[in-house]
Amino acid sequence: MTTQTIVKKLNREIETLQDDVKQVKKVLFSTLYDTEGEYKESFIKKILTRSKRSSPCHFLDKKGFLKHVRSAK
Repeated sequence: MTTQTIVKKLNREIETLQDDVKQVKKVLFSTLYDTEGEYKESFIKKILTRSKRSSPCHFLDKKGFLKHVRSAK
């Protein structure tokens, strides 16, 4: 083998290894962040307090829901 063929072979191997490293990084680090983003702490507190309150409207069937929605206009 000549020096040029050895260099070409090593360059191909390096490219393959770089691609492998990119794929491994993508798999490992893709799960570490939330794709939707982070929620504000104030929003979380507001939602949690509202979820503990009792609902002012209780619907037993679809007619009751429609009646409430239509009367809210």
